[in-house]
Amino acid sequence: MCKKILNEILLSHKPSEGIYKLLETGQIKQIIPELLKLKGFEQRTPYHDKDVLDHTMAVVDSIEPKLTLRMAALLHDISKPDCFTADEKGRGHFYGHHIKSAKESEKILKRLGYDDDFISDVYILVKYHYIKDITSSIKEKGINKFIESVGEHRIDDMLKLIVADMMGKPDNKGNMDVVNKLSELIRQYRQKKINE
Repeated sequence: MCKKILNEILLSHKPSEGIYKLLETGQIKQIIPELLKLKGFEQRTPYHDKDVLDHTMAVVDSIEPKLTLRMAALLHDISKPDCFTADEKGRGHFYGHHIKSAKESEKILKRLGYDDDFISDVYILVKYHYIKDITSSIKEKGINKFIESVGEHRIDDMLKLIVADMMGKPDNKGNMDVVNKLSELIRQYRQKKINE
């Protein structure tokens, strides 16, 4: 029943409304209580103007209504509060949050009864959504490794999640430059494969 309700909310026109309603009523405790720790958790970085929950809701609302994408968007930062550290200037950092969030998403989805293929897709999308500085230093070998890690069949969904994540941040222009560079590297990779 919890899985059915969650799926219906995630595939609705504006999933954030349903998620916020579950939080308000306390029903979220029976479905994904881990979301409670995101509410009010300020990120303390110039890259975010929302708390973790509101950023997550912006990402969920901006991605197409495909269940794996919406679920990955919902869980992509689920472990951010667990990874928080502050530097000497008080600026927040979340080292390894993508890896910990992927592991946490796997546990949550198993508990809710999703099948192994679905869990694997969401796990990979969450694990590789964080591309900080990837395009400034990535070479052909690096893009090959990235695509192999994500899986060619998931690469378009991966880009959609990355774009949605970037759109949930204040500096959309700078963020989209990173996405455009990554998209171009992937396009070149695919072209090379066709020509081989």
